[in-house]
Amino acid sequence: MLTGRGIEVYFPTVPAPGRLHRSARRAFFPCYLFVQTDLETAGLWPLHYAPGVRGVVMFGGVPARVAGNLIDALRNRLERADVVDVDGKMLEPGDRVFITAGPLAELEGVFDQRLSAAGRVRVLIRLLQRWTVVETDAKMLRKTSGMPRRDLLSAPARL
Repeated sequence: MLTGRGIEVYFPTVPAPGRLHRSARRAFFPCYLFVQTDLETAGLWPLHYAPGVRGVVMFGGVPARVAGNLIDALRNRLERADVVDVDGKMLEPGDRVFITAGPLAELEGVFDQRLSAAGRVRVLIRLLQRWTVVETDAKMLRKTSGMPRRDLLSAPARL
């Protein structure tokens, strides 16, 4: 409806965890979408009353503005988001993860890469004083809080 009125719409999504189909997506910002339009020409009415829209984010009675470069950066990052954990958080190489199920449950590791469209991933875990490669399902991972620890991969093994 909005695009038919000349309003550009961006609804950010990421892969949905635990879904069988690779194409399943979920909202990155539930209940929010971004629009680009000339408000002088289009007005607020089509935005306020579009199906599914709860309202326009306003500050002091003025519609909120988001810089175009921020939208471009968000779009680029989400396009690369092809792996999410059990909670729907994006996983990137070097992210610390907690294995939630299976024979390696309750171990911590470092996410390395996606292996298949079906959700198989490679994780590095510290086992017997060395990094060991394991394969698991992304649905069995939970991203841990804190900053990614890319230095873990280059740390020398302690003997």
